[in-house]
Amino acid sequence: MDKETQLINRINRNFMDYKAKMLKLDGQKIFEKAEEIAAYTQAHWYLTVDHHYEPEELDYFLLLQNPLEVVTDQYQNEVRCVNDVLELVVINTCDKREALADYPLMKKHGEPER
Repeated sequence: MDKETQLINRINRNFMDYKAKMLKLDGQKIFEKAEEIAAYTQAHWYLTVDHHYEPEELDYFLLLQNPLEVVTDQYQNEVRCVNDVLELVVINTCDKREALADYPLMKKHGEPER
């Protein structure tokens, strides 16, 4: 079996193990882990479908028991660093007021528009 197939099989097993672990949690705990689940899902997709590995990447990741966890942890750390983007989104949304035409508005005093 070639190195890339070996790695992808390992990453798929990592993801199956992660999903099994999450499915043991109650609904509230799963909901609380939504961001983590999304990060694992995105990292899994990227590593198994979108990424084209260089030989040195294959060698490195094959050293790891759970390369999916390693990449997901790094991904989540990077996302936390760019959360300032949300601040810009809020500012731009309020400045442009584009949502006023696209989303339901409140009538007055907290009553929803029908």
